[in-house]
Amino acid sequence: MQEKDGLFLSTQEAVQAVNIALSRYSSQFNLIANVWPLVFGRDAYVIRDSTPRLFWVKTSSRSKLVSADEDDLKRLMMERLKRSPPSLSKLATICRQVFGTPTHHVSDPSAAEKPAGIWIKTDMADFQCIRCGQCCQTLNYHDGCSLEDYRRWQELGRDDILAWVGTVRQNEVVITCRIWIEPGTNHYAEVCPWLKQIDQSGRTLCTIHTVRPTVCRQYPGTRKHARLTGCQGV
Repeated sequence: MQEKDGLFLSTQEAVQAVNIALSRYSSQFNLIANVWPLVFGRDAYVIRDSTPRLFWVKTSSRSKLVSADEDDLKRLMMERLKRSPPSLSKLATICRQVFGTPTHHVSDPSAAEKPAGIWIKTDMADFQCIRCGQCCQTLNYHDGCSLEDYRRWQELGRDDILAWVGTVRQNEVVITCRIWIEPGTNHYAEVCPWLKQIDQSGRTLCTIHTVRPTVCRQYPGTRKHARLTGCQGV
């Protein structure tokens, strides 16, 4: 559930959000070192090797030190989180570290019958987009098209948008989508085809803003996400 300055995530959604945040940014050793014992236990730790980009890790008091690179560390953490989700209070602490914003574990305030989850303060209530276009030009959004987006564009008769959507079908039914694919090819467009520059200052305009994909509607999510992805919004 999204509100002006906060986001409620179920346990599964919170773990997935952590996965996305860890996989999207590189050079996060300090963050990984802080989160590691929260995921594996207080006897687990990560230390740097003398070789750049190589680390030594323990996953328990009884485990041996093993070498790993940053991608290995992220993979090991996510495998553990998905296999053995931590308590809500610990998951809230992990989210606090990863997203760099206050969190706490709660039950969904809008529906008591739903499972408990994590409330994340996004610090986005007063965020203002200045139309710099960085998100449209630099982020990997190609797998961000949902089936709901695809069906919405179908219902609106937006064949112009659908022409730039690549689909995977099973028994003639669309099961997943990709954006933005150059029409008649299987190649991603170099830049979003709906982004237009509107003045000499470099400000941009999304020409499908009212029906833009969910991935675009949700960006940047949190102030930390905006900062780490080059967003110039204030």
